[in-house]
Formats: sequence, C-alpha cells, structure tokens
Amino acid sequence: MKHGLLLGVLMGLFFITVSADKAFAQDKDLYSFNVEEFEKKSWEWSGEFRLLGTNKTYNKNSVLHPLKFPDDEIDQSQEVELQLYLESRWDWDWSRFFVSGEASVIRSSLEENDDETSFLSEGYLQLNLFDPQSFEIGKRLLRWGKGYAFNPVALMERVKNPEDPEASREGLWITQGILIPGGFSIFENTSVTLVYLPIREEINEDYQTRYEYDNVWGMKLYGLIGTTDFDLYLVEWTETSETDLGIDFATNITPSFEVHGELAVFDTTESTEQQTLIGLRYLTENEITLIVEGFNDSSGLTYNESKELYQLIEVSPADKAKPYLSQIQQKKTLNRNYGYLKISIKEPFDWLYFTPSFTWLGNLDDRSSSNALQLVYAPSDNLSYQLVLQYLEGEKYSQFGENTVKNKVELSASYDF
Repeated sequence: MKHGLLLGVLMGLFFITVSADKAFAQDKDLYSFNVEEFEKKSWEWSGEFRLLGTNKTYNKNSVLHPLKFPDDEIDQSQEVELQLYLESRWDWDWSRFFVSGEASVIRSSLEENDDETSFLSEGYLQLNLFDPQSFEIGKRLLRWGKGYAFNPVALMERVKNPEDPEASREGLWITQGILIPGGFSIFENTSVTLVYLPIREEINEDYQTRYEYDNVWGMKLYGLIGTTDFDLYLVEWTETSETDLGIDFATNITPSFEVHGELAVFDTTESTEQQTLIGLRYLTENEITLIVEGFNDSSGLTYNESKELYQLIEVSPADKAKPYLSQIQQKKTLNRNYGYLKISIKEPFDWLYFTPSFTWLGNLDDRSSSNALQLVYAPSDNLSYQLVLQYLEGEKYSQFGENTVKNKVELSASYDF
C-alpha cells in the first residue's frame, strides 16, 4: 500500500510537471504586447489543481492515541490527496456574480482516513447600481480583521486555523450592504457595512450557535486616518441574547514595518469573555519577512484545567472519555495564551524561484509548540512545488505534546490554470 501511494504521488508530480510546459512557453512571451489582454472581460474563470502526498508519524505516547486507534497500535500512515479549486466571475455595468468551490479526494493507508468532499466556498451576487455603494447576497467570506494567524474580530466567519492560516475557508450565507460616504473631517476615507446572517435548518446550520434558529445582525464601521486604518464591529445574536463587540487597527510605522491589533468582547447572559491580538509584520532590505503575533483568549482553559482533562481521558474508559475529548477539540485554541512567529526568505543566496520559511506556533501556557519548515519552489507564475516538515513537541498533558500526530512530511505540487 505504501509503495502504491508513493507511486501515485510521483506520477501526479510528473503529470503536473509535463503540463507546466505551456506555462514556461508563456513565460517566453512575457514581454509581448496585445491590446486585448488589457481589456476588461465580462467573464473570467481560473482554477488550481493540487496533488499532495503526506506521511504522518503518530504519537503512541499520547493519551489520545488509544481513542483514535482502539484496536491497532498504528505508528504511521500515508495519504494521497487530490484537490481542485475553481472560481469564476461575471461582470456587468451594474453587477457582478462570483462563484468558487472546492473538491478533494483522499486515499490513505488507513481506510478510516479515506474521504471525498466538495463544497461551495463562495457564491454571491453583487449589485453596484449606485457605485461605489453595493449590495451583496449569497454565500460570502467576509475576511474581517487585520491578523494573520488569529482573527478575534472575525465575528461572522468560520474560525481560522492558526496552524495553517492560509488554508481556504468556507463562507456563510449572508446579505450585506456597503455604504462608502468617503472622507470627512479627519478621516480620509470611511465606510459602513451592514450584514444579516440567518441560521436555519438548511442555511448556515453548521455555524456556531446554541440553537437551530437564530438571526445574526452585524455592523462594521471603517475609517482611515493617515497611514492608520481601523474598524469597529457590532454583532447581535437575537435568540441567544449575545452581543459581540470588536475593534481592530493596522498602521505603518515605516513603509516596511506594520503593527496591527484586534480586540473582541463576547457578552452573553452567562458571562463576558474577550480575545486580544497584537502583531507586527516587518520586511527587511534583503526581503526577509517577519510576522509576529500574540493572542489571548480569556475563555480558554488554564494549564491546570487542560492538564486535568488529559488525565481524565487517560484513566477513563473510551465511552466515558468522549465528553472530555470534545472539550479539547471544540476550539482551535485550547488554552489562553499563544504566540506565533513566521520567517520567510525570498530567493536566499540568489536561488531563483525558491522561498523557504519557518513557522512556530506556541502554546504559552503549557509550553508546547508546533514547528514547521516550508520550502517552496515556484519556477513559473502558475506552477509551484512545496515541501512541509512539521514537528510537534511538548511535555505530557500539553496540547501539542498530546497531539495524536507527532510529525508530518508533506510534498505537494500545484498548477494554476
């Protein structure tokens, strides 16, 4: 089985490489001039085909290992995944229609990991009868916030995965109106966004809510002063009697040095919690990009509380351990304080088309971490290869120390068309 998976990856990589001949041929015409290329098209579409081969080494010392593999002591698995992403856009004088979707097939040496999924990422109609004012209805990803790995103020979106911040996320069915008054007083630019998000049996039913039925109303106020832009957020959950407030900012200290932050407050009838983010992005003269972020969640568990959960899982029968496991898995962040660091270097030592990067995601409460080395080689605009080496470390009863996967090696090839 292992050799078959490896052969599948190699054949896929060969197929993508051969297909890329057209891309290199296009690069030869990089300086050609065609007036039609600069004309706005009423319809455009694009896509990405991606092939991934992954080897996972499992943490047999984790207290979660017996729950994942109750019958066999599995220490490794291999997977091949095919991903297809498509998007299309229609533009008219008065409107735009945008749609995007994803499909993937996973085949693993462990049959329980086999999977086939497809979903609509976004699909919405935008009306621009009174440009720049607009009205949107459909499935939409709002992308609120300034953070890279964390977004506390993404109050009407699916939570971002800090271990893979760039992973695509599925949007939600919403109605949105955007009013852009322009600049006034000390503001160089302003805008007001109003959002309605319904939760019904078949509409946004998998979104975070305590009831099957809810109406969520949101408002975002945007302002720009000099090199600093900021947003104010207000979100009301009518059935759950929850009010969410948020504020974010981003400012350029210098053209290469940016500071950003976010604060969100969640007020319910039971409690008031908050999440805070502070971060920076710095670009050096030799094109080294540094991203640093610190995140705090007042609703997260203390180290002693999470440690007790792992201990209860360790001593409990499988059926009794499931509620404790659910508490651990219900959020992307388990404890209260996290740190994030990413360093990427563009074409070091003049190695063309090559960008290595290192990412560290640390749980500051239990001192465990996820560490990843990423090597990207992109010989053309629409072809790239990527190697990711991920290693999780931590003491017993810590978040990353108890993760069922100890380390992962992933090789992928992507072709844009």
